[in-house]
Order: sequence, then structure tokens, then C-alpha cells
Amino acid sequence: MNDVVNNQKEKYKAWVTENLGEKTGMWYTPYLEKLGHLLDKFRLGSGYKGNFFDYQSYSEYKNIYQQMTEQSDEEIERLVSGKSTPRYPENFGTTRIQFRKKYAEDEYNRGVRSKPDNLGGIPDWGVLMRSYLIFLYYDENPTLTYPKKEKKIANQEDQIDNSINYWVISPGEYSRLWDQFHAENMIALGWDYLGDLKNFHSKEAVERKIAEQRADGVRPVNDTKAVWDFYREIQTGDVVFVKEGIKKILARGVVTGDYYFDDEASEYKHRRKVEWLQVGKWELHQTFAQKTLTCLNPYPNFIQEIDQVMNEDFDPKIAVVNEFRNWLSNQVTDTGFSLNDKTVMQKVSALKDIEHHFDASIFGETDIEQLKRLKDAVVSDESYKKYKGVSGSSIDYYIRFIESKPTVQENESFTMVEFLSDVFIEKKELVRLISLLRNKKNLILKGAPGVGKTFIAKRLAYAMMEEKDETRIHMVQFHQSYSYEDFIEGFRPKAEGDGFELKQGPFVKFARKAARDPERDYFFIIDEINRGNMSKIFGELMMLIEADKRGEQINLLYSNDKFSVPPNLYIIGMMNTADRSLALLDYALRRRFSFFEIKPAFQNETFKSYVNKLNNPEALNRIIDEIKSLNNQIVEELGTGFQIGHSYLVGDAYKVDTANRVEEVIEFEIIPQLFEYWFDDEQKAKDWAERLRGCYDGEK
Repeated sequence: MNDVVNNQKEKYKAWVTENLGEKTGMWYTPYLEKLGHLLDKFRLGSGYKGNFFDYQSYSEYKNIYQQMTEQSDEEIERLVSGKSTPRYPENFGTTRIQFRKKYAEDEYNRGVRSKPDNLGGIPDWGVLMRSYLIFLYYDENPTLTYPKKEKKIANQEDQIDNSINYWVISPGEYSRLWDQFHAENMIALGWDYLGDLKNFHSKEAVERKIAEQRADGVRPVNDTKAVWDFYREIQTGDVVFVKEGIKKILARGVVTGDYYFDDEASEYKHRRKVEWLQVGKWELHQTFAQKTLTCLNPYPNFIQEIDQVMNEDFDPKIAVVNEFRNWLSNQVTDTGFSLNDKTVMQKVSALKDIEHHFDASIFGETDIEQLKRLKDAVVSDESYKKYKGVSGSSIDYYIRFIESKPTVQENESFTMVEFLSDVFIEKKELVRLISLLRNKKNLILKGAPGVGKTFIAKRLAYAMMEEKDETRIHMVQFHQSYSYEDFIEGFRPKAEGDGFELKQGPFVKFARKAARDPERDYFFIIDEINRGNMSKIFGELMMLIEADKRGEQINLLYSNDKFSVPPNLYIIGMMNTADRSLALLDYALRRRFSFFEIKPAFQNETFKSYVNKLNNPEALNRIIDEIKSLNNQIVEELGTGFQIGHSYLVGDAYKVDTANRVEEVIEFEIIPQLFEYWFDDEQKAKDWAERLRGCYDGEK
């Protein structure tokens, strides 16, 4: 290699290392040195210089790049300016995938690689060429700064090809269709009743058709997204992984054809052709959401982990470090800017040094209290000097990283049918509840005591998630002393009693967790929401919870951190309308919520069925008839919000001894409530008490 070419190589290596990632320069350089020879050898292209560093000028190499990729001047301008990474045209997008495959096969044949389908450590052909094009542009324009320079960690340009999309698909229930996917070199999707998707000209039209077919009245947001993504968003050249359950990968392939509808197939008629590059079974460290089709591009660390696991190059601790590093690079400071790479690397290095110096575990540790104790030990150790200035804040960041990490696990499914068998409301009411929450994001269930508001709230969340996932539900209860510091953030005494520390409240923690998991819904449930001072508790978040303000950022009061409420976080409040000691909700908060009144369900068919299945339903039915009459008078004199709810008469105790439990509830729960209601007319309360007692005594 002559001096000019060697000098070009060294300049490229240094620039790429600085701008695209610390390992990228060393990784890419050997491939570019022999890229022309490799393309000719693999029959992927001919007529190019064997050593790509022989291309010395941007204009010369741009012509070569355009010949290969067929990208326009406008697309190249967007690429080098850092505005976007355009997709490669279909022909090149398909053939470039072969580069890694043929390289792996070649090394296997030469005894260098253990398996012919192990693609680990081989860069994408397109990414290689792209990196050299960008280098030449900025080498010839030294006054310009590559705009992604300060974000090279988050971009991970040295890890994944962001010009394509990465998808993970489930091959039917329990992966039953995988053998067919593999044999026929394709992926497929259900919803066959839709027919050929080419007949649909909008996503909304698909949604309408699915909604009609489901006949449950619930807006099919997730189903529609899966269908539309399969039809319109997946492109030739995209990478697709096939999953089994939530932690296993069965294959990696590249999409080689457009969408087509196979009317001859017996099921899963929506299809795309795929070339399978790797087939087997690999266990992952992270977990998938339980969805049919998911785009993984928002999760570059996950894509990287899959690649490493499939190519036997995975280290769990390194994976955690990389995930934390990437998360750090996306944190926003009080200035509105993300942490730069220098700060990110300093904090990561500080944590590694603490692990070594104190012989303690940080990366991989999930015990928050243990991490806090370690922080106190580090900060108070006068002999520890190396990272003294950033050690405490670095551990704080890691604690926040752990607290906001989503949990994905196998959960029991929960359907609308199960909801309606558990909850005594009508189907049309459930459909309305889901619609209100989807559209407004914030919902208050109001009603008298004993109508099952809390019970309904949790199961409403289950129904929208379509599974019982407790990790995506958080519940708090407001009271008169509840404050911003309890809910959002504030200074609190340390557990040891030595000073104060700034603590995130449950809402901030949960919202940040939801923000890291945009593909799934999260639910924050507030019991007794009208017992708290809303303006005092919500503070500056009052604006952010509005449906059209989701995602907008503000600075928090104490930490000055940037914070937003993500669109996949739903707030459900419960409001007891019979408590006359409570003030009306603040109007500013009221207009941000939809309100749905939960009424006694004595007429509900499911409730009637429940009563009649008890071993002694007669006493309970007498009480129910009397309570209906009582409620009529309560509504007339006090209002609907003071009725006696059906939940008083529900519970396992009724299945054991119905008559005894009826007497307990009437005597010690309902009658005292009546004396509260008619505190100024005690005789009326006494009269109703006697009527109710007469019911469970068998008298009328």
C-alpha cells in the first residue's frame, strides 16, 4: 500500500472513531481495504478498485456510491448532513444482505469461522460504504462538524444499520407455524377476513373493518397497527426475527418481496417472502412484548443483543453496560440538551471504578436499597478520590435507569368476556369506558361507596392490556396531606436520619418506565382522587397530562430535570360521590378528565346469576329488593351518588354462609351508613334499619 492510500486509511480510521463510535474505525478499516476484492469474489459487484481507500475524493467516490446504491443527490445530501439515513433501493437493499452471509461462508470454508451462518462481527456492506462517503465529505469540508458527533453513542452507527427496519414476528400461537414459515421462505399474518390489503387505501379503513368484525365495539389499535405495518411499513431488505414466547429467537431473515395475499392458503393469508439467514433456537437476556409484530428500531440495544446472542458473542454484563450507556446518552439535562458522549463515558467509567475499588456490584444489580447504601459508602469515604465529583450522581443515574426499566413476562390473558364475567356492568358500558380512556387518556370513575370502582379500574386496565400484567399498573391513594413531594419529587429524610435526599415520586418513576416501553400501555390508578388538593399535588404536570400535550417536556420543580408524560400512560381516578366532606374537583383538573358514573348493578344479569348460584340466595334476594327501594328514596332525597352499591353483597364469605354474612353487612356496614346520610332525620334511618333487619330475619 503506497503512502497516499495508507495516509487516507489512517485519517478515515481516526475520523470514524471520533464521530461514529470508539470501535468503528478499527472494525471497518480492514473491510474497506479489501472491499473491492470481496465484492468481486462474492459476485456482488465488479469493476471497483480492490482497496476502497484508493478512492481519494468525495466526488469520485460519490459516483461509485450512486452506481451501487442508486440513491439520488438529494438522498445523499440528507445522509451526509445527518438529517436522515435514506433507505436503499430494493435491488441494492436485497443484495447487500448477502455480503455478511457470503463473508461468513467464506471464512467457514477457510476454517476461520465455526459456523457458516454465524454472522457475528461482520459489518453491513451498505454501512461500510456509507461511513466512507461521510468521512470524505467532512474531510473535504473541514469547517463543518458532523451533526451526529455528539450523539454517536445513542446512534450506534457502528452496531446496526439504521437505513432499514428490524422486525420481530410471532409465527402463530405457540409458534405452531414456524415450520411452514421456514419451509416456504415466508412470513405470514392472520386477519384473513380482511382479504387482499391492497384494496385498503388508508390505515383508518383497515381499522374500521377490523372493528366491524370484532363486534365488541373496542377500537382495535394494536391489531390495526400490526396489519398496517405488515402491509405498508415492512420493506424489501428489512431484517425480520422470528420469536417463540417472550425470550427465544428461532430465526433471522431478510425480506425479499412485497406484500401479497395468498387466497389458496388455509390460514394466515397475508404474506411476504423472506430469505432465512440463520435458523436455530437462542435464549435472550431481555424479553419481548407479547405482540404479533413489533418494530425493534426504537430499541437498538435489543437489536444488538439479538445479534450477539445469535452469533455467540454475548456477555450479559457488557450488555447491561451498553444498555445503560445508551440510556444515559438520551437523558435530557435542565438545559434541554442530552448528555454528551464525554459525560456519558465519564459516568460509566466512574461506576466501573467504584465496582473495582469497593469490590461491589453495580452493573446487573437491581436492588435499589443496596445501590443507595453503596452510594452513601462511596460519598462518605474520604480516601476515595478518583471519581469523587461524579460518583454519587453516576449511581443516582443508574438507580433511575433500573427503576424505569420495563418488565416483560408471561402473563395470564384477560379478555372482554372475562371482564364481563368478573365485573357487573354491561358490555356497552365497558366499550364506552375503553373508548373514553383511549381518547382522553384520563378517566375518573365516580360513584357511591360499594359500586366496585377500584375493582373495575384494575380490570379495565387488564382488558386494555389484554393480559394481567401487574408491572404495568401502579396504584396510589390520595388524602388531605398528600403533596407534590409525595407524588412528583421532593426532598425527604434519609432512612438513616442523616440529612435529606431528593426522591422521585411514584408518578415520575412510573411515567419514565412507560416512556421506555412505548409499544405497551401503562395505567396509573388513583384512589380517592378528590381527597387531595389537585393543584398542589400535580403542580406543573397539570398541563402535561392532557391528551394533546403528551410527550411535551417541562422542567421539574426540584431537580430541574426535563420530564414528559408519555402517550401510552393512562390515568384512572376513583371518586366517592357520597363523602360530603370533600370539595369539588379543581376545574382545571376536571376538564382534563372524562367522568363515568358507576351505578349499583342489582339489575345486571351477571350479578343476578352470581346471587342465584349461592347456597342460600333467598335472604340475599330479599335484601336486594329492599335495597332497591331504599336507593329510590336515597336518589329522591340525596342524589344518585349516595346509593348503596352492590359490592356490599359480593365476596367469598357469601359462598360459605350467605345468611350470616348478610346480617353482618346490614348491621355493621349499611345501617351505620344510613345514620350518616340522615343525621338530621334519625327516625328515617331507624325505620330503614328495621326494614332491612326484617329481610334477613325472614320477615317483611
